[in-house]
Formats: sequence, C-alpha cells, structure tokens
Amino acid sequence: MKWNVRKFHKKLKVMSCLGLSLVMLLAGCGNEPQAVQEIELIDPISTANINERVTRRTVYDYEVIEGNVFPVVTEYPTSVGMKAADIGYFPGQHVNRGNILFAGDMQDYLAQEEKLRDSIDDLVVTYAENRRVNELKLKDYGYFIDSRLRDCPDDSPIRIIVQRVMFERDLLQQTMDTDEAIYELDLQHYNDLLFRLLANEAKRKVVAGMSGTVVAVSNASPGQNVSEGTNVAAVTDGTSLNILAPYRSAKTMSTAQEVYAIVDGVRYEVTYIPYSATEINALKASGRDVYSVFEIDDPDGNVKAGQKVSIVIIYAKQENVLTVSKDAVHRDDGGYYVNLTNGDKVYITRGISNGMFIEVVSGLEEGDEVMVDTFSEAPENLVTIGRGDFFVRYEGTGYLSYPDITNVTNDVKYGTVTLVKKNVVEGQRVRRGEVIAYVSVTPNNVTLEELAIKLERLIEKRDQAQENADDPNNEYLDRNVQEQLKNAVSALDRQIQSVTEQILEIQSAYNITCFTSPCDGVVGYITDLSDGAVLRSGERIATVAAVSSEFLYAQNDAHTLLYGMEMYGEYDDPVTGETVTFPLTVSSVSFGAVGPDLASDKVYLMPSNGTVIPGGAHDENAEFSAQIPSGQAVTATNPWEEWVQQQAEADAAKGQAYKVTGYTEYETNVILVPVKAVTMVDKQAYVTVFEDGQYVRRGFIVGGGDNPRAVTIDSIQYFWVIEGLDEGTVVVY
Repeated sequence: MKWNVRKFHKKLKVMSCLGLSLVMLLAGCGNEPQAVQEIELIDPISTANINERVTRRTVYDYEVIEGNVFPVVTEYPTSVGMKAADIGYFPGQHVNRGNILFAGDMQDYLAQEEKLRDSIDDLVVTYAENRRVNELKLKDYGYFIDSRLRDCPDDSPIRIIVQRVMFERDLLQQTMDTDEAIYELDLQHYNDLLFRLLANEAKRKVVAGMSGTVVAVSNASPGQNVSEGTNVAAVTDGTSLNILAPYRSAKTMSTAQEVYAIVDGVRYEVTYIPYSATEINALKASGRDVYSVFEIDDPDGNVKAGQKVSIVIIYAKQENVLTVSKDAVHRDDGGYYVNLTNGDKVYITRGISNGMFIEVVSGLEEGDEVMVDTFSEAPENLVTIGRGDFFVRYEGTGYLSYPDITNVTNDVKYGTVTLVKKNVVEGQRVRRGEVIAYVSVTPNNVTLEELAIKLERLIEKRDQAQENADDPNNEYLDRNVQEQLKNAVSALDRQIQSVTEQILEIQSAYNITCFTSPCDGVVGYITDLSDGAVLRSGERIATVAAVSSEFLYAQNDAHTLLYGMEMYGEYDDPVTGETVTFPLTVSSVSFGAVGPDLASDKVYLMPSNGTVIPGGAHDENAEFSAQIPSGQAVTATNPWEEWVQQQAEADAAKGQAYKVTGYTEYETNVILVPVKAVTMVDKQAYVTVFEDGQYVRRGFIVGGGDNPRAVTIDSIQYFWVIEGLDEGTVVVY
C-alpha cells in the first residue's frame, strides 16, 4: 500500500473528527425529527485508492417494497340490473347486518305488486261465491234424489225425472271439479308471479351481510343504470387488516430466506398469502390490480389502517464474511482471481454478491491487500449517525361534499298540481320540514266519486260474503269450502282498505299547500319552472343533500391518502380572520382493497373526535358555499353532449375549499443517514466508514422501497435505515 505524508496528515484529521463525533454520540441525539450536526473535514485531499483490505462484512441480496395497511373489506354487488335510487350509507358510517346499503328504483315493482294482489283477491272472492252456490245446489240435488227414490217402484215414471236430476248433479259436479282445477292453477300462477316479483324486488336491495363500517360506495346518481354484478358498496369489520404491496409471485417469495415488515420504526413478522393461478387470472379478468398480500403478526393491535409499510425481502444474507470489491475480482480460464498488492495472483472461491461486494469463501485471509481497478475521491465530510423521526408530510386541498341526496318530487297522484312559489334557492341551508315550494292542488272529483262508488259496492259485497260465511247451512258444506268463504271476506277487507287508503290519499292531496324538506340539509337543485307552472306527476322539484353525511373530499390520483390516515383541516374564518384547525380521518378506500367498480380518484374525509366542519352546513355563522350534487343522472346521447357535459363539470365551482395537512408516513426513532453519504448500486445502499486507517464501504437496508424517499431536516436530506448500520457509526463522504 502506498503511503505519503499528506495522507498521514489527512488520517490525523479524520481521527480528530472521530473523537469529536464520539463526544456527540455520548451526548445523545434524541427522538426529535432533527439530524446530528455534520462535521466537515478541513483541507480535503483528493486521492486515488487503488487497493483495499479484505474485510468482513454482512452481504445482502434483498429488496424492499413499499406497502400499505388496508382493512379487509367485503364488496357487495347488485343481483340484477337496476336504476339507482338510494345509497343507504356512506364511508365512515356504521352499519349492522341486514341494513340496506344500496337500493334500486321500486316504482314499477310496487305498481305490479298492487295489481297482482287485487287480481288474487278478486279470484278468491269470485270462486268462493260460485263454489258456495254450487255446493248448495248439489245439496238440493242430493236431497231431491234421495227423497224421490225412497220407496219408489222401479217402474214409476218419477224415476225418469230423478235420472235427469242425477245427470244434472253429475254435470255440476264435473263442472265444479274443472272450476276448482282451473282456480288452483290460476291461484298458483298469480302466487308464482307475486313470489317472483317480491324476489326480484328484494334483489334490488343490496343488504349488508355483516356489521361494520362502510369504506366505499358507488358513485351512481339516482336514475342511472347499474348493471348486474356491479359492486356498489364495501364494508370492513374494523379489525381485520392486511398489507398490500407490489406483486411478487409465489415462486419469487419461495426463494426468500427472510421476510418482515417495518411499521412506524417497529419490526413485525408477516406471512405471504399466495394466489393460485386461477385467482390471479380471475383478478386480471375483472380489471383489478394484483397485489402481494401479507398477514401481519400484531397481537397487541398496534398497527392501524392507513400506515405505510416497508416489506423487507431478504433472498440471501451472509453475516461477518470475508469480502472484496467486485472491481478487484477478475476471471480467466483458471477461474476467479484477485491481484495482491505484492504482485501475487490468487484464485478465490466466490460466494454471494450484492452488486458491489463479493463474498470470498476461500483463497484470501482477512487483512490481505488487493488491487482495485477503480479510483475514487477521498471523502471530505464525516457525520455520526443517530436516531430521529422520519416523516413524509402531506398538504392538499379538500372541498365540502354532501353525497346523501334526496329528491323532493311531486308525489300527488290525483288532481292537478300548480307551482305557486319557490321558497328556496340552490345552496341554501334548510331544516327538516322547512318549505321548499308552495303549491296548489285542483281536485279531480270524478276519480274521487268513482272510488266512492267502488267502495260502496265493495262494502255491499263484503256484507254479503260475511252473510254467506255465517250461513248455518254451511255446516253441510265441505270444510275447505267453508274456509274459502272466510278467505273471500278477508280478500274483500283488503280491497276495501286499499280503496279507503286511495280516497284518504286523494283527500289529503287536495289539502297539500307545499312540499317540504325531508331532512336537515342543503338545497342542491331547485326547479327552474316559473310560478303558475303545472307539475307533472313524479316531477322533481328540488334535491336536498343531508348534512348528516357531511364530508370533505380530496383528489387522490397519486394514491397518497389511505383509509384510516389522520389528517387536519384548516379553515380561514372570513369574519374573524382566524384559522381554525380541526381533525379529520380518511374514511374511504379508493384503491388497493377495492376493485374497479368502487375505485376512485377521490377520497372522503370525515371530521373526527365529534367535531363538525367549520364553514359547513352545521356552522350557522359561516358564509356557506359548497358544491352540492344535483342528485340526477345526466346521460349524454352524442359526443357533442358529452363534450358539453365535461366542460360544465370542469368549469363548475368547487365551493368552500380547505387546506388539508398531515403525515402520510411516520417512522419513529429510526436511524437516519444523510442522502449525500449513501451510494446506490443496483438499488442497494452503501455508506463509507473509516476503519483501521482505511475507508471501507458498508452495505445496509434503506427504508421506503426501491426508490426510497428522503426527508429534509435542517436543509439536509436523510434516508432511514432498516438494518445494517448502528447508532453512533461514523460515516464519511
């Protein structure tokens, strides 16, 4: 090894700095997010290092992939195609098993059901009346036949009359049997139709199969078509968590010697959950992103949804083994060899390599001097690495959102409804029961009179049916017939009730003077019809967004915000000029754990700890401004309409904006190393340390994945260390 006076003085300076660094280490660096003081070497000297010692190192072959902690979710699809009508729950809200998460439009089903039930009741009443008459007629035939044949001679002319009555009796019995068969078939047919109708009606309701928290919902507007099998909601039980990370195959993972996770600076053991080939193909066919899934061993429940994770996959690791730089190793017909500084050529047996260093299994001894075919600058700075907090800060914009939309429509089925006066404007806050619009209803007396006559006749029929059911002669009838007579009374009772309700509905409608808000909320739409306009049946007058579902939404195109992350919102009060800070929680899953049906480029943020959003609809003193959805699906029928719609959405004001801040990653009390001191070779990290009068490179595992992020503290950028470097190590650069 060459030696000169200048290098000797340089080493003295290094040793003096090492002593100062040791004093700093003994003083401690704490857990605050600040770095230890950097020491710059005086009078740096450039030198060509053309040799090195064979040194013991830990050699890794590893990779670090960045993952996220997601809740385990269950997605709920539609059973049939439908028009969206109502979203029952929104992200962050609790649901119980059996709650309706999503419902389709039921109006057509309700009308069909009412018509079918009326048909069944008419069938039951008509058949019961006819059957009673025929049963009594059979009874009379039987009495006549028995009385005439008793003590009647065989040659008596009366027998001819009796035979004719017997024929009529048999014919009536045959007719009754045929009528009964037809009745049973008709009744079964109607009941089958009703059963299918109710089953299909039930299929339009997507019901939660578990209790938990909603984490994602469909963005379908009321009236928008939703295809069969579309996922419309996702729920988590709130306790089950998985880590999702970039995909690594089961074959790749089977070669790993060690796999673990670092969350908030703490190591956790994990288990890789492989997919079968069939599962992977099914995921890809459905359009879902494929991730590696890891179960985390966290018996104390310290890991939370929304935390960032560094998954360390070590494929090979040799600790405290002899190593040389790869640039010192050559190959010829005899194998691998190195050139010693004394001129000898020595063949070696190689072990594993990490891209910069090669393990020497045999051929060299620790301390041997070898020639290296590279040149490097002599380091000019050194620093004693210590511990601190590594964090990635988020700063974005959130906007008020009220996604729970209810339509206020003209539900008056009878009479003519005229708009008298609109009482609200778009964006106005309203209380439940507050007047949305004043109207007048002109009665339709013809319909009312028709229903009154129908009710009178039904009551008469019901009285007659009751009289028939109570007839003492019924004791001679079959029990089944007696039961049918009672059923006829019940059927008429249902029809009477239905007509009575229609009459009351009409009479009540004639007294309607206004339409009111269904909930505390914000008006998102009000009809542009002028006063005096006639409203069609079912016409939408206004929409009200419920303030019970008050959120902020934020763009999440970069997949930065994760469900469960704790954030803060900032609101600048326009009256006082003060900035109000309030806690928020990311309440929706927008990627990863949900598929393409529920994936979104936005996330919902809910106020946490029982707070409300200042400046929102609950803040009576605020100058309220928000983008309220209209609640109506708008479908473009041609490219021009689609372009106009896109422009309108792009130009729409977003309403009240908030500054959203927080940390998307936080690693507590981890070893920090200056970025300038780190050399990356094949995605593996190295630093240079000064040992035994030489500069020696040492490999370590850096946190944050293949492309680790750096945190800036006091104008210096730092990586954080998973393993391979110790607190107090002095690195030079």
